[in-house]
Amino acid sequence: MPVARVDCRSFAAFCQGHHAHACSIPVDELPTRMHELPKTSEPLALYANAEDLQKAAAFLTSKGYQVAQAIEWTLKLEATLQAAGLWQSGEQSQRLWQPAPLLARFVTEFMPAHQIQPEQGLDIGCGAGRDMVYLAMHGWQMTGIDYIPGALQRAQQLASSQHVTVTTLQLDLETGQDPFGAFADGQFALICVARYLHRPLFPWLKRLLKPGGVVIYQTFMQGSEKFGSPRNPNFLLKAGELAEVFAGADILLNAVEILDDGRPVSAFIARY
Repeated sequence: MPVARVDCRSFAAFCQGHHAHACSIPVDELPTRMHELPKTSEPLALYANAEDLQKAAAFLTSKGYQVAQAIEWTLKLEATLQAAGLWQSGEQSQRLWQPAPLLARFVTEFMPAHQIQPEQGLDIGCGAGRDMVYLAMHGWQMTGIDYIPGALQRAQQLASSQHVTVTTLQLDLETGQDPFGAFADGQFALICVARYLHRPLFPWLKRLLKPGGVVIYQTFMQGSEKFGSPRNPNFLLKAGELAEVFAGADILLNAVEILDDGRPVSAFIARY
């Protein structure tokens, strides 16, 4: 199985030279940049000096990662990488994170198949921003909303690392009032929601979509409570619920996907 390579030295040291397929995350930044790592099922190869190597390996192991290789950075290693054509200098850092599979499928499959052009998009409950940044990398002008300031800060840092620009807004979406007053009717050609469900928002989402706009909704369904959280029925979709909510739209995808841990999630894409 291939490994994901993480260089845990300082960024300055990384820029001076690194494994060509490595991602730069200094050891002290690991706790706040976990969203830049792959799934825990993907083994890691770490690079650092001896002290930082031990620290990084201990931290990542505690988070459920398998550290397949812990490689001390030495002059001999530099020479080996150069001889093998695997030496690279500069700021280019390998992207290890991935968006939600449904978002990747939307970009690679549904956009070309339905001639959907990137315009303004809105990510509701954007978290650390992987989906939003991925869409921005493919031409979308993305705005992300979340309640947690730290999450929005991480989203901006992720966007900067990928050389794209996103807009982030801190909003409480569950006040009982319209939280989208700053946006115009029909402003967005895309609205995406992942792992978040607050049913009172549904009417307002329709208001924000422009004609021909797309809604992508992926969140936990009834049955997830058998495997873990969430267990509150307010946070669990019913079978067929989204098709009913967005009746009248052209439903491009309405399926159920199963996560690695057994929880069912919606895979829903509809176009107005």
